[in-house]
Amino acid sequence: MSSWPRGRSVGRSLPTSDAARKRSRGRYNIRLFLAMFWKKVVAAGVLLLLGYSSALWRYRTNTKTYSIFNTRTTIHLEYEGPDFIEWDIPGVCSVKNRTLQNTIMICSVQGVHTIRPKVYGKTAEAEERFLYVDRPSECFLWYYQSSRVDNKPIQNIVMWIYDPENASPEELANNASQPSINSMSLSSQFFSMGEEPTILSVISYDVYIPEITKQEGIWEVQIPHTKANVLLMIKGNSVAFQDCFVAHHPFLVSYISQNFTQNSEDLPLTTSTEENILFDWHPCFPANVVTISHWETLYSNDAFNTTQKIRIPPNMLTDEERENIQDISLIEEGIIFLTAGRLYLRRTNDFLKLDQTFHIPSNITGTETRTWCWPEYVPKEGLELSEIILWTKKEVFLGYAGLRFFKLICLEELVEILKLHEEDINKFTIHRATYTSDPTGIALLLVHPIMGSQSSMMHLVFYNENTIKWELQDFVLYFPQDQKLNALFLYSALPNFVIWDTKTVYYSYHKYSKNGYMLSPLGYQDLTSFANNSYIHQVFIDYFGNGVIKMYNNIMLYFKIDVTDVSLLHKWVNENENTVILINTNGEPLLTNLNYGFAKVSEYPLMLELYSSIYTEVTSCPYLLFESSIYLNDIRMDKRDELTFWSQIVYPENYGVYSIVEINGPEILKQERNVDYETALGICTKNLTVTLYQRVDYEAVNNYSQLQDENMGHVMIQLRPSQFAKTCPSSNQAIHVLVGCYTKRHIVLKGYDDDEFVEDVTANFIIWEIHERIDFSYTVTMHSAGCVNEAQTWKSMIKENKDLPIDKVWGPENYRHCFSFSSGKPGDLSQPYEIINSSNKNEIIWKTHHIGFYVFRVKIIDPNYSFCELTTTFAIEIFGILPRRKPSAVDPLQISQRGKRRKRR
Repeated sequence: MSSWPRGRSVGRSLPTSDAARKRSRGRYNIRLFLAMFWKKVVAAGVLLLLGYSSALWRYRTNTKTYSIFNTRTTIHLEYEGPDFIEWDIPGVCSVKNRTLQNTIMICSVQGVHTIRPKVYGKTAEAEERFLYVDRPSECFLWYYQSSRVDNKPIQNIVMWIYDPENASPEELANNASQPSINSMSLSSQFFSMGEEPTILSVISYDVYIPEITKQEGIWEVQIPHTKANVLLMIKGNSVAFQDCFVAHHPFLVSYISQNFTQNSEDLPLTTSTEENILFDWHPCFPANVVTISHWETLYSNDAFNTTQKIRIPPNMLTDEERENIQDISLIEEGIIFLTAGRLYLRRTNDFLKLDQTFHIPSNITGTETRTWCWPEYVPKEGLELSEIILWTKKEVFLGYAGLRFFKLICLEELVEILKLHEEDINKFTIHRATYTSDPTGIALLLVHPIMGSQSSMMHLVFYNENTIKWELQDFVLYFPQDQKLNALFLYSALPNFVIWDTKTVYYSYHKYSKNGYMLSPLGYQDLTSFANNSYIHQVFIDYFGNGVIKMYNNIMLYFKIDVTDVSLLHKWVNENENTVILINTNGEPLLTNLNYGFAKVSEYPLMLELYSSIYTEVTSCPYLLFESSIYLNDIRMDKRDELTFWSQIVYPENYGVYSIVEINGPEILKQERNVDYETALGICTKNLTVTLYQRVDYEAVNNYSQLQDENMGHVMIQLRPSQFAKTCPSSNQAIHVLVGCYTKRHIVLKGYDDDEFVEDVTANFIIWEIHERIDFSYTVTMHSAGCVNEAQTWKSMIKENKDLPIDKVWGPENYRHCFSFSSGKPGDLSQPYEIINSSNKNEIIWKTHHIGFYVFRVKIIDPNYSFCELTTTFAIEIFGILPRRKPSAVDPLQISQRGKRRKRR
């Protein structure tokens, strides 16, 4: 998910401007209002299957997003089914025609409103919703267009402001090429009042500033087309028009665009049954998705706004193989299909078999790609992370970019490494493999049947691609032998995951300290009894811990990280539709109907539906607000670096809620914490500030390399509240901290302008001429430098390390200073002092007058400066007898990192 400023707060700061405070208070009041409604107690157990009849109804807004749902919003009501009479709505809401199945409604009063259809003879069974309608603090939206600049890795973004209640049909359909007259006027009005939007990378937090175009009312900006910029957000600067703001707008930019060729005689690839839908999306580009149904294989790079049919030439597969695809995976090179134990790859212009030529056997049982995106994660030097896992019952393979596949391990080797009994080799099989929440983590589900029983035992094994180590976890699960397990790790620091079969979902939170089966509101672990006996089809989880269990009949159940029970969500689509939950270009969930080989998408307001579904439950969130400065990113820490972040939690008095910081990984970071709180009018606000750092002294140690290795590593940090409930705002926030050498960090001579400046180097460094020229000297002597013992010199260091090359003779691992009587030995202090830094005014001089060209290498030797070996090269040309002038000086160095845009440190 870039380096962090040393000694500064991480991420966004708390709101400070009056406008920002006003908006922040607005959100605070809404959460408080909702919390009060959630505390209303209605008889427990009311939420049964009464609403799940053959009829259904849903609602939508004018746009494809539910981010604005307030007293200005036109709400479209849609009823599907027989025996409709009219809509039953409260008096504070007005409806255009309540007797129409499809009509529009506006609720002019903020609050929770009960809406339901009246049906002949079945009104008591009609499903009712409790819709929360907000006050109109945000009324306007950003419209954007994204296009690729020809032959350049640049994305061109054009944007303007529009009112969803007064927009053109093209804007509402998201296919407008230019703003409507109303939108042009609205955007110009905002611009005249000082609106200056920014585009923020949610992953890297890089900021891009659009500029107003010649066509007034339109902003435009070009951003690098990188993985770190796949998830962006347009943010205004708190300008209000008629007491209304422009809502922040998150959106996804597709990084991969593949066009698959096909001919008229090509044949489809399908699954064997209508209800079985397979799918996969790129972890960093979820709008790039491939699905396979009983009718077609469809690919989209824009969340099914547009689609391509994926077919293959005749005679490439038998009909049985082609119509019984068992697994599908999307990788950079194309789409991988699994059928009859063999893998095939559909690239843009061909279809090939992945066989022994690629080191892949013909008895593959499953494939799995990465779950979470790590766009800025840089593994240690020489390490490449895999992009796909393949497995048989006895072997595991890893796939890398460029269609490179290698066997990771066989079961016999694994049993020996884990020190299991040798007789267990034939009992165990590899049931499933998946990626964990650690960028370098892989999990294997090893299974063996229990003799004399209908159950099997599952063991969990972790593999780390960085340390190349296997570890058997303290976790065992028993399950029926006739069931197939699936697993999904949540985005968190500690191992949090769910494992499910066709009937049950098993959870494990906080590194196996909280385990059990997800329970229905009636206390059953068999979730099919709560879904008209339909089996589990899909488990969907987002970055913030929100989870949805979708059954084959489209009944959906909601859960959340740390929550141990599920809630029944309202019916949204008919049970005979074949759907899958995907992510749209706004980063929100959508339901995609794949009946008969065509994709029909429906945006799904998950949080609105959740609030309505659990309105009558006896539950409330123990806090009103939880925020922090942590965002989706990877953090790199070098020696001397500090990482500071904060969290704020607001809760009703006497609830005793606080922030928990969980750290998973090697114990290489120290921490300091500061907590302050205040209470007013029965509401408590508690602020936590955490600073992580290292205080290791590497100077004059005999085991420098070993000490460095012991203090480098990968640590994952998670912030969460101490108490939690399904009704709480999203709160799962985790980051990865990489302590060690960032491979892109380097030094340059001051004056370069093609890299990102980080800081002036103040540490000690040395220089040498690469052609072994020594006809130069230094202006500072050991005595004038302050030495009390003889300082290290090139001559002395070469003498001590005769067998080493010149660039390894002297460095941070063997540097010793000369400013203490306890180190070094007495000697001639009139010798030149050959160590340079930014403050000792040491310079190199030539005492002879001749023409020459010198190429120098620079190396930082301060052992407490960086985990990296920092070197660079510069050249100096000298001339013959010239007028006397100041000696040539080596300019201070700068640390730089290549390829970034935002200045830091």
